[in-house]
Amino acid sequence: MDALPLVAAPGVGNRAAELAEAACHLHDAVGAGPWSHEAAEDAVEAVETIVLALGGVHREAEAVLAPVHTALADLRRRLGMRQPELLTGTEALPAPRRTVSNPRRSRLTG
Repeated sequence: MDALPLVAAPGVGNRAAELAEAACHLHDAVGAGPWSHEAAEDAVEAVETIVLALGGVHREAEAVLAPVHTALADLRRRLGMRQPELLTGTEALPAPRRTVSNPRRSRLTG
């Protein structure tokens, strides 16, 4: 793959750093006890959103990340979670590009 630029778009670097720190805190908290259905669904939705965002990092990224979409859809099935429209297929195809401002909004307001 081609090298990435040295400078990210405004806000991208800070948000990525915050995300990495939040993921570390979640990892540390997991040892404290069991997951609830809601907590697991929140975490799956976060990973789905991150994968969508990373799909734009490079022209080949969506194809490389396609198996992650498939794995997350399988995890949702195994955990008895609803399947978002974006992940209804079982083929390892890149997810369609779309704008995601708050992917949890549909679950929380619907």
